[in-house]
Amino acid sequence: MVSPIRPRRSPATRKIDIRVNALERQEEALIDCGVDPTHVIRAALRRAVKNWELGSEFVPPSEEQRTRITEWRARTSLAVDASAVAALQRANDPLDVLSKWTLIRGQLEPRVWAEIDAILDQIAKRATYSA
Repeated sequence: MVSPIRPRRSPATRKIDIRVNALERQEEALIDCGVDPTHVIRAALRRAVKNWELGSEFVPPSEEQRTRITEWRARTSLAVDASAVAALQRANDPLDVLSKWTLIRGQLEPRVWAEIDAILDQIAKRATYSA
């Protein structure tokens, strides 16, 4: 008798709505880079979440000043490990008053900002080579 092959179960996920924006210090470079800033921010978000996994430690959201240009904001839903979100919530928001985005943004936003910087650097280098 052959036993059926059991499919691998992927960890349960929970979708979290996220909203990211560039930093105020990145505004000038985004305006001057020659690429729509919204596209740069969306590309940075895609790169930042590509191999990212939610950590077990709560990281408070950064105090860095975000740009006030709200048209540049990237919004999406992100599937994260449900048990990791639950653990963060139990430890840091037992009354469930914070948004799930607030629980994870301190881990994710700095990655997005680093990717924005990297993309802006790539654009500047290409502009130098083609000049």
